[in-house]
Amino acid sequence: MSLSLFILPAAEDDLSEIGDYFDEHEATLSQRFYEHFWKTVQMFAASPKLGERCRFRNPKTKGMRVWQVDGFSNYLIFYCPKEDMLQVLQVIHGARDTMAIFEHDKIL
Repeated sequence: MSLSLFILPAAEDDLSEIGDYFDEHEATLSQRFYEHFWKTVQMFAASPKLGERCRFRNPKTKGMRVWQVDGFSNYLIFYCPKEDMLQVLQVIHGARDTMAIFEHDKIL
């Protein structure tokens, strides 16, 4: 059984920024990224425990998992499987300081 997908506004903003960045360099690159992103999250929806568990101290990140965008290994999808849905929380370049991002109290 596949979970329904819910993309949080922060992840929508991330996707928009990534798409804009790719559009500046190569128009087809952003389209390929979106296709690979959707393929990856659909895989999670079918098997939500595939990603590695995140171990941040912030209690708001409890249950959060991370996985690379298929074909774009520098981009990480942070998601949280819930009872009946899969929430995509953020999509972040792997070079960013994820510890600082997710340890912040205002996250999520």
